[in-house]
Amino acid sequence: MLTLIFYYNDFYMNTYKKIFILIILLATISAISYQFGKQKSISSIKNKPAQQKEKLTCPYKIKGNKFTHQYKLTQDALVTEEPQLIENPKIIKMNEPFDLTEFEKKLYKLSTDKGWSERKFDVDNDGKEERIISANTAMNHTPHIALILKDGRIVFKAEGANVWIDRDHQGRGFTLSKTIDWNIGEKETIRYLPKDGGFIPIWKQKSCSVYFE
Repeated sequence: MLTLIFYYNDFYMNTYKKIFILIILLATISAISYQFGKQKSISSIKNKPAQQKEKLTCPYKIKGNKFTHQYKLTQDALVTEEPQLIENPKIIKMNEPFDLTEFEKKLYKLSTDKGWSERKFDVDNDGKEERIISANTAMNHTPHIALILKDGRIVFKAEGANVWIDRDHQGRGFTLSKTIDWNIGEKETIRYLPKDGGFIPIWKQKSCSVYFE
């Protein structure tokens, strides 16, 4: 009888040991599988190429409606990409004389129009207003010249189609906008900050007119 009891006890003990060992093995296999899957997932994320941003092309085309023939390419609607930081920007420094009489000889004028206009605001954060000159050299896509005058001298100059200097309301530089290609409605804006007696471009931003197909 005692032999039978010991036999059963030994049998159950061996069974429990086998079950316990089986549970340990299953847990170990699960842990290894989880860790392997995790490492594989991390590796796939690291090796995944960065998604390239879609480049904006002009004109920006969208589907029109029954009125499309009246406004296919419009300057009223613009699509603008995010600003792009300028790599290795260089400071623009100018200090050229400004002769108004000679300057006006090159301008396009109509009747009493002198061919240029003037605004004043601070662009170099010194608390003093500079003269901002906009001038026309032809009839279309005006203005074509943008100047910044300080103490009667040219400290910044830009030329192009629809070239325009806009103020920063805290006097920290300005933005320069112009049309790159009128036919496809491509425009560009560049942000300038005052630095070391000149102006440095920080970022640029492209805009496209909308073409309704």
